[in-house]
Amino acid sequence: MDPDKHSCPARLRARCAAAYAAGRSRLRAERGSALIEVLVGAVVLSIATVGLLNGLDGAQGAGAKNKARSTAAALAEQDIERMRALPVTSLPGYNNTRTVAVRGVNYTIVSRGSWAVDTGGPISCSNISRTAANVRIVSEVTSNATKGIVDQASLVTPPPGTYAVGEGRAIVKLADRNNAPLAGVTVDLTGPGSFSGTTNALGCVVFPFIPIGNYAATAQRNGYVDVDGDSTPSQSLTVNQSQSTAVNFTMDNGATIQAQFETVVGTTTLAAQSRWLSVGNSGMTVSPKLFTGPGTAPATTTQINASSLFPFTGGYSVYPGQCTANAAGAKTYVTDPGTIVSTATNKLRLPSINIHVVNSSGTNTTGATVMIEPADVCANWFPTQLSTNTTAGGSAALPQPGFPYGTYKMCAQTGSGATAVHGHGDVRTSTSYGTGHVDDTIPNTAAGGNLVTATSTGAIRIMLNQTGPCHGYPQNGFP
Repeated sequence: MDPDKHSCPARLRARCAAAYAAGRSRLRAERGSALIEVLVGAVVLSIATVGLLNGLDGAQGAGAKNKARSTAAALAEQDIERMRALPVTSLPGYNNTRTVAVRGVNYTIVSRGSWAVDTGGPISCSNISRTAANVRIVSEVTSNATKGIVDQASLVTPPPGTYAVGEGRAIVKLADRNNAPLAGVTVDLTGPGSFSGTTNALGCVVFPFIPIGNYAATAQRNGYVDVDGDSTPSQSLTVNQSQSTAVNFTMDNGATIQAQFETVVGTTTLAAQSRWLSVGNSGMTVSPKLFTGPGTAPATTTQINASSLFPFTGGYSVYPGQCTANAAGAKTYVTDPGTIVSTATNKLRLPSINIHVVNSSGTNTTGATVMIEPADVCANWFPTQLSTNTTAGGSAALPQPGFPYGTYKMCAQTGSGATAVHGHGDVRTSTSYGTGHVDDTIPNTAAGGNLVTATSTGAIRIMLNQTGPCHGYPQNGFP
C-alpha cells in the first residue's frame, strides 16, 4: 500500500514513507534468515539420517560376523570331538582339510594332530615319563564371513594298551644357542626301523609306536651346525617297551671367522702367513678345532677361513698354530648366527724370527736354505726359505719371518752332499755369539719378535762353518 495516498496525513507522509521502507527491509532480512535456517536443518537431518543408516548397517555387519564366528566355533568343537573318536594311533601326524557349507557360507576346516608332552604346565617335549605323552589335536576354521581363524585345541591321552608288545617312543628335541626351540629341522631315526620327521613349533619330533631297540638320531638343517661344527650331528638312543626316550640337540646357523695374520720386524708391520689356525671354545666337545690353509703341506697362506662354527655367545679363542704352545697370542672373536667375522682390522700376530746367515768369515750369505722346526711339543712343519740377508722392509734374512709363538731349532746350509756346508742357530748374549753351538733353542715369545740388529742381545745368527748337510730335520728331507 502506498503511504502517500491512504494511511498517512499529508503532513506525515515523509515520516510514514521512511517507516514503511524500514519495515520492508526488515521483512526481507527475516525472509533470508528463515531460508538459511531451513537449509541448515536439512543438512543436519541428512547427516543424522546417514549416521543412523551406517549404524544400522554396522550393527548388521557385526551381528553377521559374530554369527559366523559362533558357527565356526561350533564347527571347530565338532571337529575336535570327531578327532577324539579316531584311533589314537592315527592322530600323530594327522592332517586333513575339508569344506563345510552352513546357510550358504563355506567354512574351511583344517584338522591336525601331533605328539606333545604335558609336564603339568605349558606343553613341552622334554618329559620322558611314559604317562606324560599326549597327542595334541587342533582344529582351525576359516571363512570369508569370519575374517580370521577360529581354532580349538585339546589333548588326547593314549589309553593303556595303546603300545603293542615290542613298541616304544622316541622324542628328539632341538634348540638354538639361546635354548629357543628350532622348528622345521629334519630328523632321521635309524635302527631296527628307519623313520623321518620334522620338528614342530616346540622344537621336537616324536616317533611313536616304533620297534624297541638301539637307534641313531640325526638332525639336519641347511646352514646349521652343532657345537662342534657338525652339520649332521648324530646321537644314539635306546627305545624301551611302552616308554619314551628323549635326546636333545643344540644347533644354530653357522658362522665363519676369516683369519688374517701379521708380524712385526723392528718397527715395521708386515703381512704374515700361516699353515694352521686353532679355534677353541669350552662348549666344544674337542677344543680347539684345527683349520688348515689351502695347498699341500707345508704351504702357508695369508688367510685361513674357519667355517661352520657354532655361534657361541662368548665367541672363540683363536691363534695361528696347532697346539697350546702356540696360544700365547690368542685373540677372542665374537660370532653371531650366520655371520662372517673378518680379522682384517685385528689380525693375529705371528712373532718374527729374524736371523743372519753368515759364512765362516762372518760375511752375510744369501741363497742358503734355512730350515726351522719346533723344539717343543708342537708338530708344526714349515717350508724351507732362502736367506736374503737384507733389511729391505725390515725382513732380515727370511722372506717370511713370522712364526707361531713357541720355541724352535734351526739349521741352514749351502751346497749338497759332500760339498755342503751348514750351521745352526746361535743366540747372541749381551757381549757375543757362542761358539760350537748345535741347535740352540730359539725362543719366539715376544710379540715384536727378536731384534734385527746383528749386534743386539737376543739376535740370531747361523754361521755356515760345519762340513756336510743339516741333520735331524726329516720333515725337510734331512734325516
